[in-house]
Amino acid sequence: MKDMTEKEARAEALRRWGPSGMVTFRPSRTIKSNRGRLARYCCIVGNGDGRSLDSVQGQGHTWREAFDDAQAR
Repeated sequence: MKDMTEKEARAEALRRWGPSGMVTFRPSRTIKSNRGRLARYCCIVGNGDGRSLDSVQGQGHTWREAFDDAQAR
């Protein structure tokens, strides 16, 4: 199954969680960035900043994995 684009991931986050839905893409280490040595996944999805008790966040190597992770929690 083909993974979704970042634009499609944003639309899916808005569909699932409304205006608080967010997606974050952190490129791999092959691209010089400030990801950090322990960062594992490049795709993060959620319904806010993660500070509240009812927040949802998922991570994965692809957008689909991140949404599946968010659903499993």
